[in-house]
Amino acid sequence: MELVSCSILFCILVRLVNAKEGAIQIDEYPDYWQYQDIGRALNNSDKTSWLIYRTYSRDSGGSRHLCVYATVTKMGNPYTFEQGYIISNGEKNETRKTTLNANTFKKENVYTPDEERPHHNAMRVSRPEGNTGGKEYRLVYSDYKQCDILRVLDSGNGRDCELYIHDQVPNLTVPRECEAVYGNACGKDEDRFKQQVSDKSCRNKSEDTTSPPPIMTPPEEEPPEEKTTTSTPPPGC
Repeated sequence: MELVSCSILFCILVRLVNAKEGAIQIDEYPDYWQYQDIGRALNNSDKTSWLIYRTYSRDSGGSRHLCVYATVTKMGNPYTFEQGYIISNGEKNETRKTTLNANTFKKENVYTPDEERPHHNAMRVSRPEGNTGGKEYRLVYSDYKQCDILRVLDSGNGRDCELYIHDQVPNLTVPRECEAVYGNACGKDEDRFKQQVSDKSCRNKSEDTTSPPPIMTPPEEEPPEEKTTTSTPPPGC
């Protein structure tokens, strides 16, 4: 399985998708299981990653949710990580941080029910204070070094995605292969599929910064989402 070339990967991806909407089937087909070991992705030696862009918006009330990051602080199952992000109204930035737990598991296959993958490919994220609910995320793709793509199963009818780049990547640049997989799995050719949240300027932003990060267009109206069983914020706040 490890010998599958990038060119073969891209060819299969192209066959699965149309010009715009992404293909959820990519999450399940055995050809991609080697890229979907969520435990291996979480055990990256670079513990901090930045949410670069996603397919949905968390902006509301004239405020922007920017510079979202996650830092793994405890290995094992459950994992513990610190999540931080900036809320900017154009005049002042407010930094928020919280601690979240993540329990990994194997997400059942819908398109290939007779196949059983060897590793966990999903996680349930919740607050550590005895929360029995949580929100679920499925790993679409990881190169286990620089880039991770998550499917947000509680948003957009299970089609929404988030793309993370690890902190040590120069300029937080998205690798070409990762960007191609994101386009095929999550959507492409329209701006709505790549709503940018972070860039390299986020590394220098702090709570007392008065100017907002210069990476965004004006906030968009957030569509209503289905209610979940918990108030836990997702990794991509």
